[in-house]
Amino acid sequence: MIIYFDTETTGLYPGRIIQLSYVLEDGESVKGKNFYFFVEWIDPSATKVHGITVEKLAELSKGKTFSDYADEIYEDFKNASLVVAHNVRFDLGFMIAEFKYLDTVFRYRESFDTMKYFTPIMKLTREGKPNYKYPKLTELTEFAEVFPYDVSNASREIFGDYATDFHQAVFDTTAMYLSVKTLEPKYPELKNYLDRYR
Repeated sequence: MIIYFDTETTGLYPGRIIQLSYVLEDGESVKGKNFYFFVEWIDPSATKVHGITVEKLAELSKGKTFSDYADEIYEDFKNASLVVAHNVRFDLGFMIAEFKYLDTVFRYRESFDTMKYFTPIMKLTREGKPNYKYPKLTELTEFAEVFPYDVSNASREIFGDYATDFHQAVFDTTAMYLSVKTLEPKYPELKNYLDRYR
């Protein structure tokens, strides 16, 4: 089983996760899970990105915190053969920290970073820089020809939630998942690699 996931956070590390969304895919079925976690403070700069305030989060989370869902999340990630994210190191850093707060060692087997994988494929340049730049998720979806309405429709099918824009974990997770699924047939190496974990 593969987990594709994304987080929204209170700010940069070592902040807290306020939303976690992930797609579980085993080659036969696809299932989405989405969680909101209540916290008492969110950096204003983070709110500017994802639009979630403490007040809005209190409503979305119904007061539940990460610890309320920790066992379910732990089991899902521990049982996955591969976890996939766009800038996976960032998201895994937050996951490790959240479980550390609970005196638990976060377990996962293998990770795959779509941001790093597609960098030499997309070959995006920066003026005056010799190396290719890491693609943003929006750039990856453009490269895959996955459009916002595709993502919104798929998010409703997978999560039961009609996500509408980037920087919402449900939307970003769905966008990454659709991009990978769209590009797999064009890159047999990628398909063969992922098939090993399904």
